[in-house]
Amino acid sequence: MDDKKMTSKILEYVEQPDSSTCQSAAIAKVIGTTNVAKVRADLLKLGAAGDPAVMGSYLKTRVKSYRFMADASLNEIKEALSSGHVVIIHGWFSNAGHVVTLVGWEPDPRTLGYRFIVDDPWCEFDFTTFRFNHSKSGNNVRYSSYGIYSTCIHSQSFNDAQSIYKSGRLLSSERNAWAHFVKN
Repeated sequence: MDDKKMTSKILEYVEQPDSSTCQSAAIAKVIGTTNVAKVRADLLKLGAAGDPAVMGSYLKTRVKSYRFMADASLNEIKEALSSGHVVIIHGWFSNAGHVVTLVGWEPDPRTLGYRFIVDDPWCEFDFTTFRFNHSKSGNNVRYSSYGIYSTCIHSQSFNDAQSIYKSGRLLSSERNAWAHFVKN
């Protein structure tokens, strides 16, 4: 792999206005609107806003290309990002869970592995403390492959994700993430 970034077209950052609209902000971002409240209302008309099936039903009719995987791996996510998709993914960044948009990936010079370029609609997540850092924007931040693996792939809860992250475990081929692959 060469050293250039593997990114899709970077879309505008959309911030979530409250603690329960992360999926609505992620969807607003990929469909090109900042009206998170309207997206949220439309999702609620279809069912639970954070239900991946509800999110998929909403996205299918509003984007050029859409695919959902209930068991995606980091390798599959990197491949999709390299082919121009953005990926909306759920992770255990909190006890309730959280949704972020992966917009690219790149080599990580610190770990000699790779990291993801993320738009986190709430703010930047600090994996060392396992807390959100409200003094930093979540726009175009870098999350380590270990962080995404621990929160989005291997864990079943917030506490589980913390434990996995601290162990430094990473298996890029493990399949367990629900991911919406979107091209617009």
